[in-house]
Amino acid sequence: MAEITAQMVKELREKSGAGMMDCKKALAESGGDMEKAMLLLRERGAAIASKRSSRVAKEGVIAASITPDRKKGALVELNCESDFVARNEEFRNLVEELARHALTLTDPAQMLESRMSSGDTVAERVQQIIGKIGENIVLSRWEVLNCSEKGYCFSYIHPPGKIGVLVEVEAPQDGLADNPEFREFARDIAMHIAATAPTCVRREEVPQDVLDQERELYRKQALNEGKPEKVVDKIVEGRIQKFYAEVVLLEQPFAKNPDQKVSEYVKQNAAKFGEGLNVKRFLRWKLGEKAEAAAQQEG
Repeated sequence: MAEITAQMVKELREKSGAGMMDCKKALAESGGDMEKAMLLLRERGAAIASKRSSRVAKEGVIAASITPDRKKGALVELNCESDFVARNEEFRNLVEELARHALTLTDPAQMLESRMSSGDTVAERVQQIIGKIGENIVLSRWEVLNCSEKGYCFSYIHPPGKIGVLVEVEAPQDGLADNPEFREFARDIAMHIAATAPTCVRREEVPQDVLDQERELYRKQALNEGKPEKVVDKIVEGRIQKFYAEVVLLEQPFAKNPDQKVSEYVKQNAAKFGEGLNVKRFLRWKLGEKAEAAAQQEG
């Protein structure tokens, strides 16, 4: 049987990130064969991952990545069990790596089965980290945004990664994506979205069933308040306008200047950059909201 030296254990620890005793045991079982020992550790990492998969992972980090030409952006959410692990450098490096990897996929639906630059699949990479860190880790969601011909992607992650925003802004002329003032405008929009949580860009995008539900609610409220029937419709429409100002991005008071609507801020910048400046769409994620929604449905 090959002698297991301290140097061999050290080398395996550096390669695998596993604990000293785990590395020593794997080397002993593999007869000192480094590759076989690595395989054993990976298999055990998968076993550990399986045991821990039932534990709730509600902490974590949201990360974004954008291609150099800003024509494609990705948002990913990686969850863990504790805030301590969410602040772990290796965990944070992994979520950043996954965001960059998402940009390379032709079919984002195949994210978990896709192979990373290391040769491991995303699922295998996550299992390896579970084995090293010792908590359940879940890649809960990811999305890739492909921009239109005139569109460019911008992102904002609210520290320490609890809220993430991707926004597509259509530019009226070429070259604006590298313009510092244009980038500041786009970042302002992304930060505003993070702060105010709109659900859509413009009022036409509010689903009709949502509007009908709100109108019915406001009508009942007005009648319960004893308002005369003849003024109820006017009251309802007034409250619908307030509803738009809460959920529609362009109707909201601009976070950096509440005396100005976001639509007015866009128009102000269109005078600078040209007509056709347009906030086309956005993604806004809050950490854990997908798990919360699933729990509510089960309840």
